[in-house]
Amino acid sequence: MTDKAANTNTPPVRPLCLIPGPVEMSETVLQAHSTPATSHTDPRFVEAFGQVIEMLREVVGTTTAQPFVVAGSGTLGWDQTAANLVEAGDKALVLSTGYFGEGFADCLETYGAD
Repeated sequence: MTDKAANTNTPPVRPLCLIPGPVEMSETVLQAHSTPATSHTDPRFVEAFGQVIEMLREVVGTTTAQPFVVAGSGTLGWDQTAANLVEAGDKALVLSTGYFGEGFADCLETYGAD
């Protein structure tokens, strides 16, 4: 074997993902992702989703508000926010530091924000 890692007790290192959006995941999370998909109607999913809602309530400091969980990208979140909160002529301030800030500004303009 010529693999340097094979000559040591350290496992090979996965490539480090440094792009915005996706994040590095622990081995535990990667293993969980390797299991068969669970239907949204499966009682195990319903229970796990309920736990997610309760934990999100704790994170945002509420016992009564209903967190809204979105399965999608950050840009989907922008679109949902703009579509539901922006009306033509509304003033919007976007503090942008680059590509994603400019994208959010464009999204708001698409829905009529000034």
